[in-house]
Amino acid sequence: MTSIPFGGNGRRRWSVPFPIAAFAACLLFAALGAPLVDDYGMGVDSAWQRQIAMANAHYVLGDEDALPADHNRFYGVAFELPLLLAERALGLREAREIHLMRHALSHLFFLVGVFFCGVLAHRLFGGRALALLAMLLFLLHPRLYAHSFFNSKDAPFAAMFMIALALAYRAFDRNTAGAFALCGVAAGLAVDLRIFGSLLLPAVLALRALDFLATRDAAERRRILVAGAVFGVAALATIYAVHPRYWTDPLQFVHAFRTLATHPYAPIMLFQGELLRASELPPRFVPVWFAVTAPPIALAAGAIGIAATCREALRDPRRLLRHDAARFRLLLVVCIALPVAVAVVLQSRVVNGWRHFYFLWGPFSLLAAHGLAVLAGRAGARLGARGAAVGGLAVAGLVATAAQLAALRGHQQLYFNALVDRRTPDALARRYDMDYWGMARRQAVEGLLARYGDATLRFPLVPAPHLLPPAALRRLRAQTAPWQADFYFRAPGHSPMAPRMWPRSTGPVAYEERMYGSAFLQAIAPRLVWGRPRPDAGDYRRAREELLATSRPAVRAAFDVHVHAGAAYFLRETCSAQDAAPRFLLRVYPADEADLPAPRRSAGFDDLDFPFAWRGGFFNGMCLTLEPLPSYPIERIRVGQIGSAGAPLWQATVTVVRPAGAGQN
Repeated sequence: MTSIPFGGNGRRRWSVPFPIAAFAACLLFAALGAPLVDDYGMGVDSAWQRQIAMANAHYVLGDEDALPADHNRFYGVAFELPLLLAERALGLREAREIHLMRHALSHLFFLVGVFFCGVLAHRLFGGRALALLAMLLFLLHPRLYAHSFFNSKDAPFAAMFMIALALAYRAFDRNTAGAFALCGVAAGLAVDLRIFGSLLLPAVLALRALDFLATRDAAERRRILVAGAVFGVAALATIYAVHPRYWTDPLQFVHAFRTLATHPYAPIMLFQGELLRASELPPRFVPVWFAVTAPPIALAAGAIGIAATCREALRDPRRLLRHDAARFRLLLVVCIALPVAVAVVLQSRVVNGWRHFYFLWGPFSLLAAHGLAVLAGRAGARLGARGAAVGGLAVAGLVATAAQLAALRGHQQLYFNALVDRRTPDALARRYDMDYWGMARRQAVEGLLARYGDATLRFPLVPAPHLLPPAALRRLRAQTAPWQADFYFRAPGHSPMAPRMWPRSTGPVAYEERMYGSAFLQAIAPRLVWGRPRPDAGDYRRAREELLATSRPAVRAAFDVHVHAGAAYFLRETCSAQDAAPRFLLRVYPADEADLPAPRRSAGFDDLDFPFAWRGGFFNGMCLTLEPLPSYPIERIRVGQIGSAGAPLWQATVTVVRPAGAGQN
């Protein structure tokens, strides 16, 4: 057995098997990560993921109506249900304790994936140093590392995908039905975490088919067929056993694949300076996100590893017919390329950067380790000066990545590499979504609480309540009337929270979080454009009187629209919360398109859509809201309201030319 020497007195050699050394390394990583469990906020999906697990648990206990009727019923619970069971077994009741436990167990499971990455790398490369490098490459991806704490969907799937690959290699090594059964269970669990785990089933069966073609021995062919059948049965049995939704209707799996492959949720995202819907993303979306957020040393080494693997396959295609490391490395290349190609062909709606594809990072890390071996000119187990230089470069790159990971503590999910402009102020926020899950809202609330002493703070919705200590929660209030809140949050450049291009102001910034020179989350203190903070009903009443005395409506519709004093006012004389709920449409067409922000010039207008809560208020059964207009000369504006389906409920066009400089006040 290959072992790791620990040295000795020259007469006796002490060693330990590599899996034990890898396990010890993961224990060290767990100890280093333990202080970080309470560093992160809550993603927008965290509470919802737990609700999915609870719905499935109730369904198992006999409540047939527990599962939601929409696409959410298809989400796998192979990780969520164990988290729920752990919560109940530990008797946790406080929300903070529950979510910290979820963070801790999510990270520990990710480290299990790191362990299997090391074991697989050791089997593939036969070298201890390369296997440890592969583990570190997999672990030290800042974004994935942060997500391993708070993302109970994508990070666990990345770990499970790596576990399934390691068990697949072991199965082909041992060539026994038992080994393939264990691999089938792992593949089934991967499918029940993310539907992309389905890739593993045809991949393993295709390799079995190649093994079948490579031999003429009848007994060996029977063994191959039996092992392949056992794998398939174990995988399908696991998929159906773990996912309650499939128990009464096995064909639901096909429906789930079709539904989740073309997810109905299609938000608007900021990508390379353009606001794009998830249903209209260019094919380069995932590759670009992958490239700009990967540590440079891993990115370069992985490209070399992929190129070397493809070259080996082209030189000797017959190697596909025999099980060895070269064939498995080619499988890793397929595991990277095929999901991206499938997503492009099926026009899958990818959201939030490339988090749906974090599972690609495991195979890429292994190929990066192979790329380092190719660079080192590796021969056997000995490395010369060239190998030492490559090893030093790899270590230096990993140290630099670890330093970045430490410097971004609590915000590693925001990591970008040097392929993007990280120095020009606010350049990054103009081009890419940053804190798309609103993870920094917890830090922002804590900062506001510290800044405002013992004051009680009002928000439209209390942010990150599950992770704040009780003393902090007592000072927070969820404002039933959100237009009377003290603060709301805005993520500059990020459309779901504010669909305008940074740096347009929407009120005084009371607190902000910045990274790489860009503000990625701001706490805005609402105010009317005339400057009165925290307006009350009297302020809105006086504003209406002044408005009617000095201007006439440019549009009479569901709301009367006035263009006055550098702003568009929306007034309704008989108004309910339901009337004000739909988002307000405001599209500004300049007299000269050169005045538009660069990313908007292709559209020809400035998109200033906004919610009533930002500046609106109710008074005497009426309501009034407004939005500042840009200072450049305007040819016309389009106004209206947008329904939940994205179509205008009503709209109208106002022709208005304003002189330059007659801007906001």
